[in-house]
Amino acid sequence: MSGYPYGNQGGGYPPQYPGDNSGYPNYPQNTGYPNYPPTAGFQPPPPQMPNYNDNQSCASLYGAPNTMPNNNNYPPAPYDSYGGNQMQNASYGMGPGAGTGGNYCPPPPSQYPGGQMQQPMYNQPPQQYGGYDNSQYPQPPPPHAGGGMYPNMQGAPPYGGGAPSFPNQQPGFLPHEQSSMFLASLEQYQGTVIPIANFNPEADCQALGHAMKGAGTNERALIDIIANRSNVQRQQIKLHYKTMYGEDLVKKVSGELSGHFKETINALFDAPANYEAWALHEALHAGKEGAIREILLTRTNAEIRAINEAFKRIYNKDLEHEISHRIRGTDFKRILVSAVQANREELTPQQIQQARQMGIESVIDRNRAMQDADALYKAGAGKIGTDEKTFNAIFARRSYYQLRATFEEYQRKHGKDIAKVIRSEFSGDTQDAYLVLITCVRDRPSFFAERIHKAVSGLGTKDSTLIRVIVTRSEIDLAQIKQRYQQMYNRSLAHDVAGDTSGDYERVLLSILK
Repeated sequence: MSGYPYGNQGGGYPPQYPGDNSGYPNYPQNTGYPNYPPTAGFQPPPPQMPNYNDNQSCASLYGAPNTMPNNNNYPPAPYDSYGGNQMQNASYGMGPGAGTGGNYCPPPPSQYPGGQMQQPMYNQPPQQYGGYDNSQYPQPPPPHAGGGMYPNMQGAPPYGGGAPSFPNQQPGFLPHEQSSMFLASLEQYQGTVIPIANFNPEADCQALGHAMKGAGTNERALIDIIANRSNVQRQQIKLHYKTMYGEDLVKKVSGELSGHFKETINALFDAPANYEAWALHEALHAGKEGAIREILLTRTNAEIRAINEAFKRIYNKDLEHEISHRIRGTDFKRILVSAVQANREELTPQQIQQARQMGIESVIDRNRAMQDADALYKAGAGKIGTDEKTFNAIFARRSYYQLRATFEEYQRKHGKDIAKVIRSEFSGDTQDAYLVLITCVRDRPSFFAERIHKAVSGLGTKDSTLIRVIVTRSEIDLAQIKQRYQQMYNRSLAHDVAGDTSGDYERVLLSILK
């Protein structure tokens, strides 16, 4: 496993995640989708990336009070408690339908709320990324350069030839587990797929039925609809299709398609927790540690709880039990078992609001960061051998924001970057797991950008990884992933995806990437 980029050497890190560590936008609860003004032909400029000094603190990353922009793209959702730190799960209220009849009209191009993308929090030049070997990626193009902004993921297919048949398709199942979609994002991350305005599931069902009528299938019509609806809207389409025609839409569509195109369409129609439970099941049986790290070490508490529930419901097995029996290596297994507990500290909604008003330093315990930095030193560089349990306890429990502060304090007091410490104290899957966490703590989109790059580089394409990253990040931070990809590899993500795919498979991925 090659190195994940992790920002500048030292203590300055790009801003990261909100209370649930996700980049989901804040949708209103049970009020219908917001009405986005038309912005046909609009190409939003990519935000600039921040650049920080080595010894800059968390407080200076976010600036003085009231300097952090509010995420006003969506009306605020009501807060509630979920495990102490999460907002309540809720279904979406669907907006009024638009249009009638069976004549299909292609949907309008995806639009950003308010007609434009959020401006970056920091008006600073792009930073360089350093990989595991501390090499520097090419200087990114100027901010006004055209093209998209984020990358995708990798991972070899954990199954044989052909597209898998997901055992967890439920036409009327709404993804209530996506509670992270209700939390505001301090990081201003954005997906490329947003709920379409004036959503009309009946009209979409009629258009899909017409596209599959008779001999052959109009794949482009399928792509136009499916790739331009949010996952919640797709769940509504499945429910309405079965109500209208007494037939399972996913089975109908799957019968018309094949290969990686079929796999992508199935992934888009599946509820997120179901799809990721399936991906973990396949990875555990095939020994794909990269996919396991990718999912379990980058998701929020609420998302992991939902995956645990889906895994139990679909396979009648306990995910932790499967990890304990199929993963080799005591330390790596310990990290994964800790992750599936879904018990990482996360900012509360009140802390998120406080951080917006007073800066992120106001919700960080700097004394604890110093204590944790000293504990990590004593457990590693400060002794002969390594106290693995101390590393696991701190990395598994602390919030991303708190871990950033800990990394800063370690660099300040002991003069060494935490990633170098991990490389000197651990090896193999355990080292890779800690480096994934460090990368995501500092800048999560860069981790997914490299995952995609590795999926499309070299001989062959790791299609399941490519599909999984693009689909699962499409409503969270795919815009930023595209940007990081451009900056890290000096070429667009869409260009590399197009070079490694073809036909309808290529078209659906590019439609998601926008």
